[in-house]
Amino acid sequence: MSNQIDVYAVLVIITIAYALYYTEKKYAPPAGRVIAGIVVLCVAYGLGAHAIPYFHNLKVLSNVYISNDGIPFTLYLNFDKTIVGLFILGLTQRLLANKDDWIAMFKQTIPKTVMVIFVLIFLVLSAGEVHFDPKLPECLPIWLITNLLLVCMAEEGFFRGFIQKNLAVFFRDSAWGNLTAVSIASLLFGFAHYAGGISYSIWSTVAGLGYGWIYQQTNRIESSIVAHFSLNLIHFLLFTYPAIA
Repeated sequence: MSNQIDVYAVLVIITIAYALYYTEKKYAPPAGRVIAGIVVLCVAYGLGAHAIPYFHNLKVLSNVYISNDGIPFTLYLNFDKTIVGLFILGLTQRLLANKDDWIAMFKQTIPKTVMVIFVLIFLVLSAGEVHFDPKLPECLPIWLITNLLLVCMAEEGFFRGFIQKNLAVFFRDSAWGNLTAVSIASLLFGFAHYAGGISYSIWSTVAGLGYGWIYQQTNRIESSIVAHFSLNLIHFLLFTYPAIA
């Protein structure tokens, strides 16, 4: 009714939802689950790259300057990308269900997140990629909502909750299985940010290693989402955003 998607988008949504459901079926033939996984990868990539034409994402910020020395920032409500994370979390992850579980997750996650953030900030500042730039932009409320639910949830769901999780199962008999799974998922995560340039892709890979390590250590997708969002929030509030012009 609002023309944010065409009717054909419903077929895309049904396809990725059923493919994800099939990958989790315990008694499905292995070959069928592999094919379903390939379908998920292809459709999810198309949705994440906004390459499927039936979605019309709403632009809410257009070429605004968050930092004086930064590049202009544009923000969309990316419904296509969000679908990927939504279905992965809903159909393939055992999510936290009560307050005690959330408290335990935060106790596990916060120290690891602080360490990852400090290491990455030190590396990026040393490389001169950003400047210290504390601020409180007017667009903070819409940025908080979209970054947590439409960016971090979607990206962590796909790269950690689907790719890393399945790679860890595939390499479970290898002594380096978890490291391999984290490394491959992080490299793909970095490649997905290649549109921002080689430097942005490299730092995304490094950040992905941190998120992947936290997910592997806690076995909670919520943990990697918290880590991802925390780093993004500190970047947004305290440093040049999104990057030095």
